[in-house]
Amino acid sequence: MSLEEKSLNSSKKEKKLLYKQEKKLEKQLEKQRIQEEKNNARQQEEKNKQEILNQRIGFNEPQSDHEAYRVELKHVHQIYDKIALHFDSTRYKAWPIVENFLNKQTVGSMGVDVGCGNGKYLGINNDIYTIGSDICNNFTLICNDKHHEALVADGLLLPYKSDLFEYAISIAVIHHFATFQRRVDAIKEMLRVLKPGGVILVTSWATTQEWKGKNYENQDVMVPWLFQNQFNMDNNNSSSSSSSSNDNNRDIDINNENKKNEKENNDTDTPKKTESIQKSGTKYEVFHRYYHLFEQGEFESIVGEISNAEIIENNLDHDNYYCFIKKTSSTIV
Repeated sequence: MSLEEKSLNSSKKEKKLLYKQEKKLEKQLEKQRIQEEKNNARQQEEKNKQEILNQRIGFNEPQSDHEAYRVELKHVHQIYDKIALHFDSTRYKAWPIVENFLNKQTVGSMGVDVGCGNGKYLGINNDIYTIGSDICNNFTLICNDKHHEALVADGLLLPYKSDLFEYAISIAVIHHFATFQRRVDAIKEMLRVLKPGGVILVTSWATTQEWKGKNYENQDVMVPWLFQNQFNMDNNNSSSSSSSSNDNNRDIDINNENKKNEKENNDTDTPKKTESIQKSGTKYEVFHRYYHLFEQGEFESIVGEISNAEIIENNLDHDNYYCFIKKTSSTIV
């Protein structure tokens, strides 16, 4: 082979090697570009989600008890029934104030968790017996799956005898009642089922959100929930139908009325889905839940309407008001 041929072959090899290097670099750059696009899309998704979650839409307080009930049905009960499984996946850590209260109860005491949600407080102390109740059937099914005792009940009409329990808790529930009088009635109903000397622990969201550096002017607001469709409990109806049948035997009248209203007013009483967003292959539905954010002194105003109750302690902790209320005398029937 002549020097010219060798030089030509060497040049071809160099070009081929250079071509391979260029292609390899192109692939690396393309891979890097795709990863950057994914990262940007993920960051934009988180930004979009955070913008939605930071929304607090002002809402006028209902002017009648019937209107308040409709607001609670549409913007609380039905939404939590829809998001129950998703909610359960995000609520597992006990609030120390609640945990300490339950652990201080006398061995063998009986109590009730009104608005128990996914039941995360029902198994805190195995030396006491806490019965859970919630207006949302899907929450009670979740509790039952965890081997907790929970039944469907309206917080304004608890299916228990008067002067029965030693203690009660109602965590992040009172702010879902849409009028002052309904909030008073909810506290009265919990006190009714307590023995004289019994104590209830009630908590609510506050208008002041210190850790977020926010202070909401509107007390009545709609708070968004980004619902992931993978948690849709409608897909599990067949597997839970037998449990639902048994639970229906324990439902109180107000729950039957809810189902009747849902059927008769399907177009207007379904949970309010304001929008949906889809980024990076994940679809979210946005539901808005009704909240009445508490101000300082609001628990005092509520308890001031009740003759057989007194506040033991009332304070603010991590953007939530908590209030210990003692029943001072027997329920007057």
